[in-house]
Amino acid sequence: MAPLPLPLPVAHDALAGLHLRRLQAGDAPAFRAAVTTPAIGRMLFRFPADWPLAKAEALVAQMGPRDVPPIRLAIDGGAGFLGSIGLLGDAGAGQGDIAYFLTPQAQGRGIMRPVLRAFVGMVFDCGLANELHAQVYHDNAASMALLRGLGFAETGRRVAACSAQRSGTEMQHSFALLQADWA
Repeated sequence: MAPLPLPLPVAHDALAGLHLRRLQAGDAPAFRAAVTTPAIGRMLFRFPADWPLAKAEALVAQMGPRDVPPIRLAIDGGAGFLGSIGLLGDAGAGQGDIAYFLTPQAQGRGIMRPVLRAFVGMVFDCGLANELHAQVYHDNAASMALLRGLGFAETGRRVAACSAQRSGTEMQHSFALLQADWA
């Protein structure tokens, strides 16, 4: 059975005034600014510090219309782009990797917990995956605590190649959540 598309935009009581929506062309500059900020970009795997706006615009144009994996959504607080959350992998594969970030001004405000909770629920409810994974760098304690608090289990650690904003190899923690374990 093919997965159902996510019901977008999403406003959910647990999101407390936030909503998830498709990325729009106007999000590209804020998306780029966030992922090229060293404190954010070094926690992500894909974006170098000099990632050009044209590549952000291309990513938004490619991912914006999607409603099945791979998908990236905008986190919006009513006044615009606050971050992004996505499910990477192939539609119908049964499992996928989640990726997320908040802009610097949105961090520390308790935004990501309800967003991630709503997103995971939607992914499972729509049948987009029955197993979710996340890779987190050793120095991202906030993200590890968030995942654990939502029921993700740490499944291992490995020293692996780093993000585009790190050099060499560093410890990464792997997390997983099965749909059967989702409360």
